[in-house]
Amino acid sequence: MAAATPAEAPAAAAPKKSVVLIPIIGAAMLSAALSGAAVFFLAPKPAAAPAHEQGAEAGVEAAAEGHGEAAAEGHDAGDKDGKKGAANYLPLTPAFVVNINDGDASHFLQVEIELSARSAAVVDALKLHNAQIRNALLMLLGAQSSADVASREGKEALQKKVLEEVQRILTKETGKPGVDAVYFTSFVMQ
Repeated sequence: MAAATPAEAPAAAAPKKSVVLIPIIGAAMLSAALSGAAVFFLAPKPAAAPAHEQGAEAGVEAAAEGHGEAAAEGHDAGDKDGKKGAANYLPLTPAFVVNINDGDASHFLQVEIELSARSAAVVDALKLHNAQIRNALLMLLGAQSSADVASREGKEALQKKVLEEVQRILTKETGKPGVDAVYFTSFVMQ
């Protein structure tokens, strides 16, 4: 037989390299698939939605646990013991933007507000009466002057007025004030 020429020698070695690479690539793909499956099954699961976001399901679960009367009245079960439940926060979005007049000058006031309630039923009532609450707060904020809200004391007084206004509306609509606190999460005057 004739000896292989140098040009034919690399061609003969090529099939041996591809035969060796196939199991290596297969093992790498299997390893990646197993790693992905491990992450999927072992990763922490997302927490359940808060009670005020679960809507009707929360009321059904409360009734099943014997707290149906408290949920129907808009109270948490903890209210019976004189203790308050966990705070539920509701941002009033979008931010309030109003013109405030100071004689010749015109200024803008932008306020982001969050309300705190101890009951999911109150949060639902706030959502239901959102238009009425926003209207009242726009009127209240627009009646301010820049001197009224320039100091910390002025902002705290306005915060108290906002709380009273929201509680007035909820009392009129539901019979209970419901909201515990008002928080200004952004306050910009220009």
